[in-house]
Amino acid sequence: MDMIFHATTRSAALDTVVSIPAMGAAAVERTSAANLNESPILAGFRRWEALRDSISFGISDNDLKRVHRGMAEIVETMFATPATTTHEFAAQFMVVCSGDEIEYRRAARELHAHAQTLVGMASL
Repeated sequence: MDMIFHATTRSAALDTVVSIPAMGAAAVERTSAANLNESPILAGFRRWEALRDSISFGISDNDLKRVHRGMAEIVETMFATPATTTHEFAAQFMVVCSGDEIEYRRAARELHAHAQTLVGMASL
């Protein structure tokens, strides 16, 4: 897959959103939301999200590169099969588009083609 990361060094990580671990009831809710019978796409999304949330200002360059490699491998697995539910499609969308930019160009093209199929458009 065509993986592009914009924050690959500790100095670049300063633009990364810092995540504070969930505490209390929110943590219990999040943990119980993970279903042991969930699809490979949704399970992959949870692993991808956990890796993303592990990025902090104090992360070393090597650890940041390792996290990004792990995230990229998860994305490849998540896109090995097309989404069959809206939850799976949303999970794929979340890893492709982090809000401000598209992180995985090839996966974005695959997701766009799948979306076109779902709405009855011919892929261009």
